Amino acid sequence: MHLIWVTMVDNAVIRPDGELCKEVYAHYGLCMYLAQVFETGLINILTALETAASKRPDQQTFETLYAKHEGLTFGNLMKALARHHILPDDLTEEVRLLKLERDRLAHHFWREHDLDFMTVGGCHVMIERLEQFQRRFADLDRRVTQIQTLAFGRLGFDPETFDKLSQQAMVEMREEARARYASSIND
Repeated sequence: MHLIWVTMVDNAVIRPDGELCKEVYAHYGLCMYLAQVFETGLINILTALETAASKRPDQQTFETLYAKHEGLTFGNLMKALARHHILPDDLTEEVRLLKLERDRLAHHFWREHDLDFMTVGGCHVMIERLEQFQRRFADLDRRVTQIQTLAFGRLGFDPETFDKLSQQAMVEMREEARARYASSIND
């Protein structure tokens, strides 16, 4: 009887194994990555708009402004974008709310889920919550990407050219990453 009871213990009592803990960490990492991708999209929009409005709308101006905008806090980034009136009100509000959730995720998630992380059931609750964040960040990034295309249009890029250049930049980044880490693979 005792053996049967032990095998029927609720997931809330069983400690998670290392693999489940790794899965929680992986989902958290993906959330933070997606949050940064979405934030980078906003930086791209602001940089394209300010480059287009500058006296010298060229690549050097873009790169200089991009470096400056990367240093902005999220709040200051949103204030700078608001001056350009390119984001629809509903998107601005969604960005604001998701920014608050991103901050909570970055600064409070582990404290809020400290007890959850000690059980199998709690780990699954954490993963479900993180998957919700992932979907919201990815959805918001898709919407921001549409606005990004419009912003780059102000620099003279039609959507097809912008897409082609974006694809080319991704290929170049992959090649740079491969070259950077190729020597460590061979060692």
